Amino acid sequence: MTLPLVVITGLSGAGRTTALKALEDQGYQVIDNLPLLMMPSLVEHFIKNPPSDSLVVVGLESIDFTAPQAEALLKNLRANAQIDLRVIYLECDEETILRRYNESRRPHPIEANNLQAAISLEKQQLVPLQKIAEMQLDTTDLSVRHMRKILQHYFYQAQEQTLKIQLLSFSYKQPLPKIADLIIDVRFLSNPYYDARLRPLSGKHKDVQAYIRQDSRWMIVEHHFKEFLINAINGYKEQGRFYLTIAFGCTGGQHRSVFITEFFHIILKKLNYDCMIEHRDLRTDIL
Repeated sequence: MTLPLVVITGLSGAGRTTALKALEDQGYQVIDNLPLLMMPSLVEHFIKNPPSDSLVVVGLESIDFTAPQAEALLKNLRANAQIDLRVIYLECDEETILRRYNESRRPHPIEANNLQAAISLEKQQLVPLQKIAEMQLDTTDLSVRHMRKILQHYFYQAQEQTLKIQLLSFSYKQPLPKIADLIIDVRFLSNPYYDARLRPLSGKHKDVQAYIRQDSRWMIVEHHFKEFLINAINGYKEQGRFYLTIAFGCTGGQHRSVFITEFFHIILKKLNYDCMIEHRDLRTDIL
């Protein structure tokens, strides 16, 4: 029996504490701020005394280790046949990290002349860890709820080595979703927004779906996009990916992108893919 071990690292201010709390709420054994030198002893303990049915999650901060030391340690753990190791790297854009630190008024763990310099220095130091992570999660435009949802999906039956897929709809009026691995623009389809009867409805409504399906270009989605996505997903699986986010965008994020996201969710479920859905910009007051 192997020990399922998860290490969460990344930029300070990118949401490591939030991620650890989300996993702790799922019943996983979470250990934060563990000194790097204690990691081998901790792992040895859990190998001899395996937890009953939960992952062991360890949060690493950049303050108590150098990236080369951590990289060497993680590579040794990965080479151990008794350990099933996954590394998650959390990142975030500099502007958002600056805002979060200014709001919290907490000091950055890296000593530098100023906060911006500390962020840049840490980003450079952590490049080796970023490269060996199975999952890189950009939290810039993620709400706490969305981040928790992603982690819960990723770690559901985490011992199974299966690719988990998130399908995401969004509006081009908002920033592009940095979390996306693939972005597909569906603005070439007829827009239900210009039909006064359909405007108050969402892409989940059957009338909106029927309107979009009547577009002569719908066959591009139903046939060519379907073939492309299935081949792309299989390619990611062959590359050893554990998590994939595919985003569909339209002008307002209410109709076309929502319907196509729902459409492919049904298709992938029928093909036994493990996938979840998120409508990032869908208004709560739309049907």
